[in-house]
Amino acid sequence: MTTRFLFIVWFALASFVSGCGGNSDSESSSTATVPAITTQPTSQSVTEGASVSFTVVADGTATLTYQWRKGGTSISGATSATYSISATASSDAGSYDVVVSNSAGSVTSSAATLTVTSVTGAPTITTQPTSQSVAVGASATFTVVATGSSTLSYQWRKDGTAVSGATSASYSISTVASSDAGSYDVVVTNSIGSATSSAATLTVTTTTSSMLSADVTTAASTFYNTLSSTQQSTVQLSWSLDTARKWSNLPAQLVARNGVTWGSLSTAQKIAARTMIATALSSAGNTLHIGMQAADDYLAANGGGTSSYGNSYFYIAFLGTPSATDFWMLQLTGHHLTYNIAFNGSYKSPTPLFVGIEPKGSFTQDGTTYDPMEAQRTAMSNLGASLTSYSSAKLSGTYSDILFGANGSGNIDGTCPRSYSSVTEHGLLYSSLSSTDQALVQAAIKAYVNTQATEYADDLLGTYLSDTSLASTYVAYSGSGTVTTNGNYFRIEGPRVWIEFSVQKGVIFSSDIHYHTIWRDKYADYGGKCIS
Repeated sequence: MTTRFLFIVWFALASFVSGCGGNSDSESSSTATVPAITTQPTSQSVTEGASVSFTVVADGTATLTYQWRKGGTSISGATSATYSISATASSDAGSYDVVVSNSAGSVTSSAATLTVTSVTGAPTITTQPTSQSVAVGASATFTVVATGSSTLSYQWRKDGTAVSGATSASYSISTVASSDAGSYDVVVTNSIGSATSSAATLTVTTTTSSMLSADVTTAASTFYNTLSSTQQSTVQLSWSLDTARKWSNLPAQLVARNGVTWGSLSTAQKIAARTMIATALSSAGNTLHIGMQAADDYLAANGGGTSSYGNSYFYIAFLGTPSATDFWMLQLTGHHLTYNIAFNGSYKSPTPLFVGIEPKGSFTQDGTTYDPMEAQRTAMSNLGASLTSYSSAKLSGTYSDILFGANGSGNIDGTCPRSYSSVTEHGLLYSSLSSTDQALVQAAIKAYVNTQATEYADDLLGTYLSDTSLASTYVAYSGSGTVTTNGNYFRIEGPRVWIEFSVQKGVIFSSDIHYHTIWRDKYADYGGKCIS
């Protein structure tokens, strides 16, 4: 009986264990299945820089996991059903697959090939914009034709400054004004690079002249009629850029000038000449002219001699026939002074304007005290003192003279336009200055521009001191920042304005200093004839 009891217990336990274990194995194999891919990733071809995505669709019980691979090597972080590359590079080209796994096993997708096409094709300009001459009130359109891969974008510029909204292959001005005259180019850009067109000049002709042009023409005619026939043929010259460039900072005995000499005029003729000069300039500009003549008299009387120095060697020339409507220039030159006042050109312009002085400051000549360059000297002195607190304003080089004075062949003005792009060191942006020091920059510009009649000064200051122009204006100095030390140098450089101030060793007063300075307009020198 004991044996029978033990057998029954053993059989019951064996049945229980067998039933539990068998049921567990059966349930595990029926609830988990190996993943199956229903949609394979597809091969793709894209252009370099474009985005691309590979996607797989898989079925399977339990949680599915994903691991994308390139060339059989796992890609870090690529663990979703979709793998994306936001901006393809040539190195992304290759074979991509994905391993899909769960607790029951894994499956590998078929391989998808990514082909990446290398992009070559920065913009190339095939048709350049062309220069035009139109009357005030007419329309003008500049057009460029360019090729290049992907989407091309355009930005037209006037005198180097972007024109707001001018972002198409053509730029049109429906009603041209005098202020639209200038140099236009366009920058064409795509994802690979950019290309800049050649400059096209817009010349705007006027049917009615400015008040200043009419007034100066009248005064010039009055002066002309006081002259003898010989003097008239001397003062009246045909316009040419080569003729206009014949001015210098050296005495007239060393470099010949255009026109009739002050010393050859009678008292009555000098009165008519002075009326004409006062009409063409502001009161400050006329006073500067008188003071510069006195400075040369002072040099003659204090060691320079009358054969080389004195007011007799100041000149007046008409380049082109004085006219209220047609282009001409009034050129006033002498040692250390040149005004090139253009009328009825593309721009209202008195530049290039050279002014220098020896002696450097106040002096008394024939009982009258003069200080011709007080305004320019004081403005540059104040600016220089402020710039020394800005390390970025100091130029690394040294400057023995101004860069763009009368330093062409024969000691006259150089060829046009001057090579401003050759200057690679610019100093400090105007916007980096304090508001107090910005005001000093504006004062220095005004010291030159306000030598001109109100009509011209207002027009030029409106351009030079606009927010757009000042945003691209630089100031710089070399040396110690004073106007009292030989070799010191200052510069103001904007999209159009260019002013240099150089401290030089004295010539007649060799133990002292004197100044050379220049005011140029990158687009408007000689009334715009430098770029047309």
